[in-house]
Amino acid sequence: MNNHLKLLAVGYDPAIMQVVERLLNSHTGWHGVIALTREEGLEKLLNENYDALLLCVGVSADDEEAFHRVVNNHHLSTIIIRHYGGGSGLLENELRAALDHQQ
Repeated sequence: MNNHLKLLAVGYDPAIMQVVERLLNSHTGWHGVIALTREEGLEKLLNENYDALLLCVGVSADDEEAFHRVVNNHHLSTIIIRHYGGGSGLLENELRAALDHQQ
């Protein structure tokens, strides 16, 4: 797995997303940004290249489908991961497993 990752996390609870952002950026070589609305997430996804998109707290099935459509319609290499919470170890393992599976 590439040790330099650009990650976008979308979730609708600002306090939780601040923690997610801190966890993502605590890893050497990882650059994590957050979006607090569906619209903000879609805009960021279309304007930057991300290795992975984490769908976090509050993201509905309809929202998830919208993100998948954008990735598919724009032929983005971004992988989408549903993150259900937990500590930094779980988050890291989810990312590593998904990225390793993609290769």
